[in-house]
Amino acid sequence: MKYIADGATITNRLLFLDGRVKDKIMGGGGFYAYTALRMCTDDCLYLSSVGKDFDDFYGAWFDANKCSRDGLFVRTEKTMFNDLKYFPDGSYIEYSIYGRKYTDEELADLRRSGIMYLPVEDPDEQRRHYLTMEDLLPFMDEAKGMYTSQALTDHNSELMMEHKKNGCQIMWEIPATSVEVAHQKYKEGGIEGMKHYLRAIDILSINRNECAIIFEKQTDDEIIPLLKQLELPVYYRVGTDGAYMIAEHKDYFVPMISTVEKEKEIDPTGCGNSSTGAALWAWCEGYDPLMTCVIGNVVASYNVRQYGPFLDMSEENRAQMMSICNEIYEKLKGGQPL
Repeated sequence: MKYIADGATITNRLLFLDGRVKDKIMGGGGFYAYTALRMCTDDCLYLSSVGKDFDDFYGAWFDANKCSRDGLFVRTEKTMFNDLKYFPDGSYIEYSIYGRKYTDEELADLRRSGIMYLPVEDPDEQRRHYLTMEDLLPFMDEAKGMYTSQALTDHNSELMMEHKKNGCQIMWEIPATSVEVAHQKYKEGGIEGMKHYLRAIDILSINRNECAIIFEKQTDDEIIPLLKQLELPVYYRVGTDGAYMIAEHKDYFVPMISTVEKEKEIDPTGCGNSSTGAALWAWCEGYDPLMTCVIGNVVASYNVRQYGPFLDMSEENRAQMMSICNEIYEKLKGGQPL
């Protein structure tokens, strides 16, 4: 396959403050990135460790959208399924429905301590939920682009550099577990330390909050010059404000794009992952930085329309999506307001 997305498959049950429950919501960062690739091209593959019950939750979507299962590694009895509980301050905590049971008071205390995710207690089971870099290598040899959030250990970085010699471009979306590592690399080595840390990747996807931690800066005016010094393309996401594409020491801003009425924008979960997957495809296909950023934003606008991923990856919807992108691109390029 020309494009591949690697990541965890995580079904969610959303527990809202008002007592509402939304159950069996398909998700996981890698899966959302894959759905964006699938919106842009048929020639893509999802790589993930899943359980024997995968088709119970994802089968109908995969079948309806004619998606290959060739990248699925069945390594557990059950696919990850987490409760995601929201709190009054807008934060949340995520934990397995199959693991330990927590009281609301325990969860609130854990969240106040800074914990966002509670892994299953069995480390071997936790490990089987994720693919390793070695699992990805056979797929990289034929790929044009790969989305991943694998940790950038020295071992993984060396493997990436060795196996992308056939031209595979790696889009790395920094995972939460790597933000403090990146912060230490920057503190110890400055921009050169960060450049060495990122040496195996071709495109970085990162958001404002992550950059604030890594660089100890708070504003885009402070952060963007530092990202430019990394000397690689950066897809810099700034939440509901939109996103920047940074390339060759220039930055291109696209505000958040809505393609339906505001009341039809249901759930932003996964929009960062989906916009990143779309930006990978656009960049590898040769679109300029502005159009790459437009495509990322527009694909995210489809993801926000429902809980879970956009449901219909038809040729008609792809053509509609690209038509919207072209219209917005021409306006922005001409300096017109959206």
